[in-house]
Amino acid sequence: MKNFWTEEKRGDMTQVEQLAAFVVRTRYEDLSEEARQQLKIRIIDALGCAIGALEGPPLNMLRVQLEDFGGKPLVTLIGGGKTAPDRAALYNSALVRYLDYNDSYIAKNETCHPSDNFGSVLASSEYAQKSGKEFLTALALAYQVQCRLSDVAPVRAKGFDHTTQGAYAVAAGVARALGLDQKGVANAVAMSGTAYNALRVTRTGSLSNWKGLAYPNTAFGATHAAFLAMRGMTGPPEVFEGNKGLMDAISGPFELDWAQENLEAVRRTSVKKYNAARKRLNASGSRFLMSRITLSAEGKRETSSRCVARKRPITVCPTWWPSRSWMATFPQRSMRQNGLCGRMCRACSAGSPSNPMRR
Repeated sequence: MKNFWTEEKRGDMTQVEQLAAFVVRTRYEDLSEEARQQLKIRIIDALGCAIGALEGPPLNMLRVQLEDFGGKPLVTLIGGGKTAPDRAALYNSALVRYLDYNDSYIAKNETCHPSDNFGSVLASSEYAQKSGKEFLTALALAYQVQCRLSDVAPVRAKGFDHTTQGAYAVAAGVARALGLDQKGVANAVAMSGTAYNALRVTRTGSLSNWKGLAYPNTAFGATHAAFLAMRGMTGPPEVFEGNKGLMDAISGPFELDWAQENLEAVRRTSVKKYNAARKRLNASGSRFLMSRITLSAEGKRETSSRCVARKRPITVCPTWWPSRSWMATFPQRSMRQNGLCGRMCRACSAGSPSNPMRR
């Protein structure tokens, strides 16, 4: 990819303006064949996650709220129906994220899930009637922004969530899908980056439904910000380097030369063989695994399931089942290659010969 501007011109631009210049000048042709292929794989993976989450209780709550509040039926909801683009971004992103099964990017001091950007870019691309190539380009940009900010500006150690970098990524991808000019992109990213700096407590201690909704909420707000920028709304141009900006308030100083960036970050992401929830999320789902609870003669809950996609029998640790679940939810790195329960809980110690997960 070409160096888009001279050193003199870059020196006159704020960092968000440099990012915006990168966004508006990239083209589908800048994507390597491998990056295009990997993007398509991530899209299929995200859709699989979303379809598997359609019956999740928090998703049902969210759907009820969307139907109660209404929204002009402009873009599609996964699973049926239409609503406003920002609300579609919220709902579709929640579907992708809910099972904790979507893709990952592991930076040195940060981890993120770049397909969290899929719902927003999809909604905005549909709204703007973009082609498949334009959609892929916008999604690749969102991946690039999030992954590169995760590399150089980690925030986890400061107590902030990875959705912080995501606010910049979603806004950049949506702004590109909407076809905003450089000024519009800069304003979209500036507004979103200023507004959505979430706390890491979402993913520590006792987990809640919000773990699966934190990024979708950022996607909702960032998408809304990009549409406001489309109308002419402005944001703080020194959101990165300014007084009380990202560097000053949260991340500390970092360098990122957007003139040298490409669209290849998707190639450094990975899809999950198993889901990787650190603890049970009050959720009830797995993309491929459907199980019913049965009671043994002793009254103990037992479950036996089959992984439909891989046609591989799986036994689920019964201690991890919430009392009213109809599907299994697994702990971090559950169903490892050795088949052990990731939690190593008292009821099924890894050393116990009777541990069902040893099979």
